[in-house]
Amino acid sequence: MNKYKVFEVYDEIINWFDEARTKNLMEAHYLNLIANTIPEEGSILDLGCGTGEPIAQFFIEHGFKITGVDGSQQMIALCKQRFPNERWIVSDMRNIQLAQQFDAILAWHSFFHLDHDSQRKMFKLFESHIKPGGVLAFTSGEEEGEVWSNNGGQELYHASLSTQEYQHLLAEASFNVLVHKVCDPECGEATVWVAQKL
Repeated sequence: MNKYKVFEVYDEIINWFDEARTKNLMEAHYLNLIANTIPEEGSILDLGCGTGEPIAQFFIEHGFKITGVDGSQQMIALCKQRFPNERWIVSDMRNIQLAQQFDAILAWHSFFHLDHDSQRKMFKLFESHIKPGGVLAFTSGEEEGEVWSNNGGQELYHASLSTQEYQHLLAEASFNVLVHKVCDPECGEATVWVAQKL
């Protein structure tokens, strides 16, 4: 399996993913933190937005404006169907160059599909697309490494840097870490990072 075929895999497993993806907002603690930190009706860039549920849906229902980016054409088609008033873009997150800065950037359960070098480069993109005081939230693995996992009968690539390197990259891009929770049992064992742009 080619690690760079993530989009094609998600196109194939979209029905499985949409059914399997929990909608019970186990992420609510972090989503509320973001919502309460950024301005009301603020703008949010959702990188790897998937089908739009439940993350983008939460923010839309709370009055925020979403720009969702995903490399899966099928995922974006479903987002457009569900939430036609928001902005949806088919693109590899590594390639976006939007003439806009956002109040928040999310890369929730998507950032870890990038290889190590791509993750490192993304912090420049985060920095250029976020407003001062804006919030960045992403999930990673608990330690440095690369793994493959079965999703809907297909193998998907995941990678993470070390805690120390994430801390360094965030500081270098002028972000202050608000939350770093390793393997949060109330969030599907995700390791969560929330940081604010200085």
